[in-house]
Parts: sequence; structure tokens; C-alpha cells
Amino acid sequence: MNFSETRTELFQADGNTRLLLYEWLPDREVTAVMIGIHGGMAHGGDWVTPALFFKEKGIATYAPDLRWHGTYPKHNDKGKVFFHLNSYDECVQDIHQLYLWVKERHPSAPIFIISHSNGALIALKYGLTLAKETQIRGFIVSSPWLENSVKVPAITKTIAKFIAGISPSFAVKPPALIDVLTHDADITARHHRDEEIGLRGTSVSAKTGVESEKTQTWVRENIKTWAQFPLFAVIAGEDRLAVPQTSQNALRTIPSHLLEMMIHEKNFHENFNEVNRSETFEAILQWVRKHAQ
Repeated sequence: MNFSETRTELFQADGNTRLLLYEWLPDREVTAVMIGIHGGMAHGGDWVTPALFFKEKGIATYAPDLRWHGTYPKHNDKGKVFFHLNSYDECVQDIHQLYLWVKERHPSAPIFIISHSNGALIALKYGLTLAKETQIRGFIVSSPWLENSVKVPAITKTIAKFIAGISPSFAVKPPALIDVLTHDADITARHHRDEEIGLRGTSVSAKTGVESEKTQTWVRENIKTWAQFPLFAVIAGEDRLAVPQTSQNALRTIPSHLLEMMIHEKNFHENFNEVNRSETFEAILQWVRKHAQ
């Protein structure tokens, strides 16, 4: 797909669903594995920037196009590209099945979850549920989408719930935010190209609005029970999509010995694509090496 990946292949998420999987694999022994969960509107290829950094350090990255994202329509009948999900439980189950698949391929390598935005919301729910059955070594979250920065009037929420009940895939086009995701002009241009060729979504379903708000509330209320996994969080101070203070407040209810938080006050939403990303990647690398032992 031309995101500098080593290869792609199809992952069978369930009996009816195939997801394209991007793989960035080191040329030497794999010392650790990252499973990447991208954000809304995005796709698995967006992990290229951190994946290439970690590849040079002996760390493999596997990143799927989530349902209704990226190449999903090419591999699933009646599919289209937009920010849609049936439920966060379904997303969590997909990531859990991918973990089991990766574990078979790399039985002795420590596995980490790396996630961004809505992907971080999925990751946190996974860490609080099915992941408890795994040997995952830790979770990395960037700009977790625990509260939407774009405020929605109460009447609009009521209408969205009604529409989601009768037409879950009904979609609307939110304000364009590509130009406030990162200060890196080259990556911003790439996002625009991906949108032009249909790889990046431009609309959000009514079902997503209802399910996301419900899951955000659930994660905020339950994250204080996080007790098993080390967690590295990266927060963007100039985030226009996810409220940074909400994320900080929620994450700080996690036991302090499990949490490491990096705050970039001037970053836009996409920490892993920001101009100061080398600093972030180096900190994550040291954290991964510590918890890979």
C-alpha cells in the first residue's frame, strides 16, 4: 500500500470480516511487538512514522485497518469508508483476536498495544476487559478520546440517538480538522491525499456518536480499576479533538506505579506525527525496554 510497510496481508477478524493488516518487520530478531490501533477517519498505514522508528530498534508493528476504515470496502461486501462502528465491544474483540494471532507468530516476544485517539479509547476498554486474559506487557495511548472537544448540543444528541436506532449507518460530515492534527506539513499533505483517494474517511455515523459517548463515560468511570498493565500516555495540550484535561484527570486515577505520562503543551492531536515526535519515540522506547524484561 506504499506506507513503507514490509508487507500487508488479510486478517480474518471473524467469520465474515477481513481486515487489511500492515506489517513493519525488523530485518533482525524481533525484540518486541506493537499492535497499533488507529483513530477515527484514519487507517493502519498511518502508523508508518512510529513503525519505522521502532523497526530500526528491532520492534515489529502490526496495524489493521479497523472496520469501516481504509481498505475495508475492498475486502468486505457492502463496505464503505467512514467513521462507523457497531459497538466498542466488537472493536475490542477484533483487537483481542489480533493479539492471539500475533502471539502465535511471536510466541516469545513481549507484546504491547500502541494506540491513538479513538484507537486509545478502544485500547483502554480492551485493557479493562478482555486484555486481562492476556500476557500483554503494556499499553501506550496518545490523545485518548475520552471527551470530545467539539461540543454537541443536547437536542442534537437526542436526535442522533433516535437516528442511530432506525438507521445506524446514517452519517454526517463534521468540521474539517486535518489541518490541526499536526504541525508537520508533509504529513498533513499526506492526510489530504489519503482523503482524496478515499483511504481516509470524511463522515461520522450516528451510531458512532451514540456508542462513543457511552464508552467514553464507561471508561472514565472504570479506569480507576486499572491494575494490571503499565501504561504510557502522551497528551497534546493544543488538542482540537479530545479534551486534554479530561484525559489527564482520568488517567491520574490509575495507580501511580503503573502510569507514565508525557504532556506536550504545544502539540496538536497527533503526537506520533508531530514535529517533536523523536522525543516521544525515545521515551516510549526506553519504557518498552524496561517493561519487556
